[in-house]
Amino acid sequence: MRGNVVVIGAGQAGLTAAVTLRERGWSGEIHLIGEEAEDPYQRPPLSKGYLHGSESRSDLLLRSPDALARDGILFHRGSQAISIDRKACVVTLDSGVALKYEALILATGSQPRQLTLPGSELAGIHSVRTIADCDELRADLANGGDTVFIGGGFLNLEVAIEAKRYGAVTVLEMAPQILGRVLSREAANVLAEYHEGLGIRISCGAEIVGLTDSHEGADSAPRRVTGVQLSDGSVIQAERVVVAIGAEPRDELAQSTGIEVSGGIVVNSSLRTSDERIFAIGDCARFPSVHAGAKMRVESVQNATDQARFVAAQLTGTASDRYDDVPWFWSTQGERRLQIAGIAHPSDEARVTLAEEGGKLVVERIRDGEVVAVETINAPGPHMRARRALAISEATVA
Repeated sequence: MRGNVVVIGAGQAGLTAAVTLRERGWSGEIHLIGEEAEDPYQRPPLSKGYLHGSESRSDLLLRSPDALARDGILFHRGSQAISIDRKACVVTLDSGVALKYEALILATGSQPRQLTLPGSELAGIHSVRTIADCDELRADLANGGDTVFIGGGFLNLEVAIEAKRYGAVTVLEMAPQILGRVLSREAANVLAEYHEGLGIRISCGAEIVGLTDSHEGADSAPRRVTGVQLSDGSVIQAERVVVAIGAEPRDELAQSTGIEVSGGIVVNSSLRTSDERIFAIGDCARFPSVHAGAKMRVESVQNATDQARFVAAQLTGTASDRYDDVPWFWSTQGERRLQIAGIAHPSDEARVTLAEEGGKLVVERIRDGEVVAVETINAPGPHMRARRALAISEATVA
């Protein structure tokens, strides 16, 4: 277990891979490449405690520089990998440093899908992916006024609750329901009713045609968003707009070096790319999911960390040939904690097995007569039982 390992990406997946390799006895050099000028940090709290102010930067920290040094992990902070020479097994950084590798792990993550409507270039339009994004939004929210969210997914629904402290909030979703790609209508309706009870307006089936701005003020001042225009001609007033309309894999580096890319970096059941020395994990990897019955990307902390540990076990000779961990997800929205075990398709049947006042809900998703996923709200016990049951079911099939 010698030789250099280079990990590109210092988020949850990349950091976990590097640390786990060392814990499993890898004795060669381990290089961790991070683009941001930050120590490795966790992203989920950004839209929750960090935005609210109840968690600090130090609370986000995944591994301190001192801890990385003790682990013997060479952290390249604020560095970008600009090329991979697969024949020579060398990664070159933007600083000119060349790193030789025995194995290369791509954990490049994803990036927010960009809005392409007229007015998308205006000031006052936010996304929430990095610490800097969150700091900027928090400062803007403090100015008060109306906030409009474009996209009714996990991230925007979490941030909307915080934004409601400062002014009116509207969530615009193009689809017929919020969270339509990942959640049953039954569970989505319960969450929508909760948000609306807080005074958050949710509008599904919204067709947005552009963003408006005011031309008042000095010519040198940046034009700032003032509203969101809908196809019926109406304009929803906004002091700011928060956009979360999905994410795209950061696969451009892999593509530039000739590795197979198709809606993400394509890997096999062992999470190896078309180059057997190179792995891909986390948000950027498109892998064959035994739970979904298809190749897909899974954007979750659980998937990132489990795939990282799997690859570390592969490299140290202690893993099976197939990554098949049960996927699970969570979202904390005010007093509602949504948890999902397994992966459902939008067409899968939904069967409500528990519904109580106060928002407690359990929904089973059924495909071909089998439970393939379980959605719960404020029901941690049923969620844990579902994860165990799905793991046993998959092991029996295998």
